[in-house]
Amino acid sequence: MLTQLTIRNFGLIDDISIDFVNGFNILTGETGAGKSILIDALRSVLGERIDSSSIRNPQNPCIIEAVFDITDPKLRELEEIKEFFNPEDHQIIIQRVHSATSSGKIKINGLSVTVGQLKNLGNHLIDFHGPHDHQMLLSEEQHLLMLDQLAQFKNTKEEYAKVFMAYAQTRKDLNSLNTLGETRQRDLDLLSHQVKELEALPLSTEKYEALLQEETKLNNAQKLHEHIQNLLGLLDDEETGANILLRKAFPPLRSLTQIDGQSSPLLDQLSGIQEQCNDLISQLNGYAAGLHFDEQSAQGIHDQCEAYADIKRKYGPNLDDAQHFYIAAKEKLDLIKNFEHNDQKLRDDLKTQEKELTQIAQKITKCRQKAADDLKSTIESELKELGILHVNFEARFEKIPFNAQGHDKIVFYLSPNAGEELKPLAQIVSSGEAARLMLALKKALIKVDPIPVLIFDEIDAQIGGRLGTITGKKLKELSACRQVILITHLPQIASFADRHLKVSKSVKAGRATTQVLLLEGKSRVEEIAQMMSGSNTTKISISHAQDMLAQANAL
Repeated sequence: MLTQLTIRNFGLIDDISIDFVNGFNILTGETGAGKSILIDALRSVLGERIDSSSIRNPQNPCIIEAVFDITDPKLRELEEIKEFFNPEDHQIIIQRVHSATSSGKIKINGLSVTVGQLKNLGNHLIDFHGPHDHQMLLSEEQHLLMLDQLAQFKNTKEEYAKVFMAYAQTRKDLNSLNTLGETRQRDLDLLSHQVKELEALPLSTEKYEALLQEETKLNNAQKLHEHIQNLLGLLDDEETGANILLRKAFPPLRSLTQIDGQSSPLLDQLSGIQEQCNDLISQLNGYAAGLHFDEQSAQGIHDQCEAYADIKRKYGPNLDDAQHFYIAAKEKLDLIKNFEHNDQKLRDDLKTQEKELTQIAQKITKCRQKAADDLKSTIESELKELGILHVNFEARFEKIPFNAQGHDKIVFYLSPNAGEELKPLAQIVSSGEAARLMLALKKALIKVDPIPVLIFDEIDAQIGGRLGTITGKKLKELSACRQVILITHLPQIASFADRHLKVSKSVKAGRATTQVLLLEGKSRVEEIAQMMSGSNTTKISISHAQDMLAQANAL
């Protein structure tokens, strides 16, 4: 539930903090006092846009903070709430700071978040019902969703979703195959050429790089031969080669070791150098022997390199891309070659899936029809008590092509007056009827709707005194399962409140300021009396107010 709302520098509000209770919270006050500003602040702290014109003093930031106590275990397990929930104090604290000159800041339990994250969280915390929020009643897409909240599907919808996913993929594959069939011969020729071209060479980067290296050697064979001969001349020339010079070094070194035996390791070292030199000469001779130039082989290597370059240009930019292209082209070619077989198989699969979908969808429809009958009874009963005495409500079904929700289109129809034919809600519902219908729907959905806080604004539009008492009683019943916050002008509704808050406006330092006062005891009686008779209360209005509060508490 919402336990506290703090607002600073917003609209007509300087700085207020309001405590709410679990149950029925009422906001009353004269028109223009600022009751709707409180609702606007709540909408803002849950993600609605804050207009800079709403900031009371542009020199200071606007701060709105809402504290929620999360007790429902199912609510705590939602990902949007679980991410921020603190199990130690069961609270979610949302703070939104906005200024006229800089971007705003949003924090949930101290963590900075985006507006999108805030809205996702807010959608699970408060359900607003004002004049504009009644529009959901007129949306036919919402009718199916509302009815499905009441239907007992068990695992039927999950079973349907799995089959529908396969069915949708089969339809997609069949459509793609039919598109291919329209240009079959042209595609067959093109794909055959592409696959043949790609299969002519191994699409291996290592193979291609080895060919490039071989081509580089062939293109530079003459230069390589010259370099090898120069090296061999330096190492193995009969007169000046390094190998000859090393041989000449042995006699003086042997003489040295004969005189000084400690120098004998130097002789071993010289022998090692001579062996390395001979080994190097041997390797260079072998390399030189391999530098033969075969014009036919060279042309073959060159042609393969050209072929790889052409493949990269057409299907690249690299060979991995060409490989992916080849796989897709091969699959497409196989599909076209086996067109008749694949077409028939897909049609058979589609027929089987349609049969299975039909069976499951019929179960879903039966569940919805049962829920629709229950909803009809509940809505008509509630609306009759709320003053629409000759109401007739109906959820009408129409079969449509399979979609993710089944094959039902559901539209709510209503006849609020005797002798009138049923018409879609969008054509028949007035603002007063919409408010009462929304209240009736909330009573019907209360067991399955997890949102813990309901806020109603102007639900008492076009409602008189007797209906006000009935509406107040209904709201009081609703508040036994959900926290209800309501703006009202009817004393009959206000008398049912568990917490009564009065919103007033005063002038300070030449500027209007909104204040919120908790009413208890005598002050509450006086407010109820004033709501009945105006600012000048009388003994009769006071007595009437006391009786009204006593009767409300007795119900």
